[in-house]
Amino acid sequence: MKKLVCTLLLSLLVVANGFTVQAAGFKDVSKDHYAYEAIMWAEEYDIVNGFADGTFKPNATITEQQFAKLLANFYELESPYDEIKKQTPAANWSDEYYNRLASYGVPLNGYFDNNIRAATVKRGVVAQAITHLAHGKSGLDQSIQFLIDYYISTGQNPQYEDRNLQKFFGVTNNMTRAEVVTMLYRMDERNFYEISEYAQAMHDNTTNASLNTRAKNGQNQLDKTMQLTTPTKSAWEGSYSYYYKWGKGATDFNRREAIISKATSNSFSIFITANDGTAAGSVSGTATITSNNKAVMNKSSNGNRCVLELERLDQALKITEVDCRAGHNEGTNFSGTLKKQ
Repeated sequence: MKKLVCTLLLSLLVVANGFTVQAAGFKDVSKDHYAYEAIMWAEEYDIVNGFADGTFKPNATITEQQFAKLLANFYELESPYDEIKKQTPAANWSDEYYNRLASYGVPLNGYFDNNIRAATVKRGVVAQAITHLAHGKSGLDQSIQFLIDYYISTGQNPQYEDRNLQKFFGVTNNMTRAEVVTMLYRMDERNFYEISEYAQAMHDNTTNASLNTRAKNGQNQLDKTMQLTTPTKSAWEGSYSYYYKWGKGATDFNRREAIISKATSNSFSIFITANDGTAAGSVSGTATITSNNKAVMNKSSNGNRCVLELERLDQALKITEVDCRAGHNEGTNFSGTLKKQ
């Protein structure tokens, strides 16, 4: 985002017991709060908003989806043409922000699961997500060091300074809304409002990687100690993908993606997309498990004929299509062996 050089206008609120300066619209943020200027800045430039009762709740812990909104707004990230295919398909207010962040490959946990999005975000995740956009792909320690070197964060546990970087920073601790806004405020003060070349290259997407693939890459970039996963009900469940670039043209590629969810001992839901450059399509339905590693779908969820024979391999899914022409353009199909992500 552009460097913010305007002087913020403060609003005065006269209260019964004297004169107290409060952030416009936030009755629980007084002038003596350490994050007052940061919150005023963030409100002024539509990076944050408060709650319906007129509060900001500066000391409340922040969820990953709330952080996602702040980060996407701060960097004014562009929206992709695609949307993430989630394992929890219900629409969520944070969908647009996760779609934007996935396009830039930002390290986050909640891309595919609404429940993980609603969990409090850890300081280590925040460090990697911010550093990815500001400085480029970085591990956990490098991300923390970047924030400390530029005084974007001062850490939380001084007894570990120069002894244990992760404990000094407090990677597993939760963050408050005020703490995150303060970090972004300092980012702007230090001119870190330009997107890193690495993140921009992910968004430019010259390899035609799907949004789900870029989201999964972001998840995998998180340090293993910071990763959260949804408990798997079945070995079938998960995201699978295949991509092959066979020429130099923009449409010279083949891509297959499948998401299996809601698995029981007898069946599961499956959603498949296929794109062969200029030909594309998608189909969803319920597959019946016929053996330990095989299943079959006989028709799509909208009643069209579409037979898919499915075989679960070691970290892969083999799909054989029989007559699913109603689900895609001529020139492509859903067949292929897709690697589990």
